[in-house]
Amino acid sequence: MAFEFLKYLFTKKDNTTDTLTQQRVTVSDFLDTEQESAVLGLEMYLQRLAFWSCVRKIGAAVAAVEWETYRRERKVKASEYWAWNHDPNPNQTKYEFFETLISQLYLKQEAIVVETREGHRYVAEAYSVERHLSGDIYSDIFSCGENIPGVYRSSDILHFTITGNSIQQLLIGIASAEGKLMKTAAKKYIRSGGTRGILNIDADAEADDEFESTYEDLVNNKFKKYFSAENAVLPLYAGYKYDQEQKSIGANASTSGTRDMRAMMDDIVEMTAKAFGVPISIVTGDKVSAEDFKSFLTYPIQPLALMIAQEINRKIYGQRLVYSGTYVTANLGSVKYTDLFDVANPIDKLISSGAFCINDIRLRLGMDVINEPWAEQHWMTKNYATVEDLLDGVDEEQKVAPVQPEEDRKKEEDKEQDGTESENDPEE
Repeated sequence: MAFEFLKYLFTKKDNTTDTLTQQRVTVSDFLDTEQESAVLGLEMYLQRLAFWSCVRKIGAAVAAVEWETYRRERKVKASEYWAWNHDPNPNQTKYEFFETLISQLYLKQEAIVVETREGHRYVAEAYSVERHLSGDIYSDIFSCGENIPGVYRSSDILHFTITGNSIQQLLIGIASAEGKLMKTAAKKYIRSGGTRGILNIDADAEADDEFESTYEDLVNNKFKKYFSAENAVLPLYAGYKYDQEQKSIGANASTSGTRDMRAMMDDIVEMTAKAFGVPISIVTGDKVSAEDFKSFLTYPIQPLALMIAQEINRKIYGQRLVYSGTYVTANLGSVKYTDLFDVANPIDKLISSGAFCINDIRLRLGMDVINEPWAEQHWMTKNYATVEDLLDGVDEEQKVAPVQPEEDRKKEEDKEQDGTESENDPEE
């Protein structure tokens, strides 16, 4: 560690023969070079940690999306379903594939997916591109440690982009600004707990011909070892005296310094999360509310899933097939873990209203479907009816059983009661 003395204070007595120079020495300023390097490293570490935390959260969520394939408006599980939900290529699972895709997308603001002649999909890690209005041309495509041979036109690849300023460059700027503040807070923290003292140099020592070399050795060597060692003895030359200040460092000063640095660390994570549109609770995993998760699905996840589905439909299926009901859609229902007891009542409403069949519900809960005709049927309770039907029912009831006056009703009840008693009378 490089040492550097504070600006010292010279005080001279009236007696020139008894001149005494006092220099104040503090360990905190000896650590500037190493301290700044440590804070710079911490700043970059936090920025990268926050960046990749958000990317991995988004990548995992997109990977959990179920890509449903339809043929003539009927849900089917054909080759495209298998490719996007299970086996994109021989080297990657679905989760590895989509995490790679999202990582490339946020690192470079664009990503391309290439389908080889064997039907395997790869996310390009590097490639060359020639821009043309009639369609870009891609070559030198590198993925999974190998070059993918061939030249591809834009119609042959899936191209995904994020518009606007680079998130990574924006975050680097934020972290840099926060890093300067963190350096100040770090100095404050070190000063609050550092060692201080007064170095006294008498006039005879200053008058010595070798004063400069002696002074340099004391400052750059002996004090360095003394302050950096856990246990040490400080040897001094004649005419030098070091008095360590008996200063009580309060707990509040150290606590304040660490609190300031921790708050700035939290600021980097929070601003990174905002740049991605991810709630801070999702990044930290602390007290994730239903509203936070809904926001997470609505903003970063749903637009990405829709962009991927749109590009698949545009490039793989095409206009004619999409218009005929053959396409792919993104089902976000499998992104969130669902407790069956929490959704029991909503499930009942979805089935009883006829909106979903039993197998629809089971699929969205990540359960196996039931291979029975009744599991594919749609059910509806008898409580549902149109207003016209209800009014017609009321009119019919009134025609069949009109309302009787109160007096006539009582007379009829009395007659029925008299007749019943006479029939049940044992003496008759």
